Amino acid sequence: MKEDDSFKESIKSPDPKMAELPHSRHAIEPENIVWHKETMSIDSLHEAYEWITSGPLLEIRYLYSGYQTSDWMLAHVLVFELTRLNTLSNPQFLVHANYDFTSEGLFYKIWVTPLTPLPAYSDDEKPE
Repeated sequence: MKEDDSFKESIKSPDPKMAELPHSRHAIEPENIVWHKETMSIDSLHEAYEWITSGPLLEIRYLYSGYQTSDWMLAHVLVFELTRLNTLSNPQFLVHANYDFTSEGLFYKIWVTPLTPLPAYSDDEKPE
């Protein structure tokens, strides 16, 4: 079989000036999400794993509840690791994913919602 060099993959992004940009209808985001917008772009899944497990994976339930990135590898690794965390012990949260086309480009959105509410502490009762 002869190798064919004519195959080339191309991805065409929609024009952000379009009146109606496509969007996902699968997940509706709650209005109370505290988003972290990631501006970093990476080159490999290994690099994405190192970045996600050193920060966003540990912070997503405590400092913010949602994560936005334009890098598909960061989004992929975060969803995988959050799902894996939920399967190692009793599930503590639901993992949601969505995407948006904006004037800045394609953004992947990942957020979590707790299955049980986190305990509310008054200023005097906070654990140390």
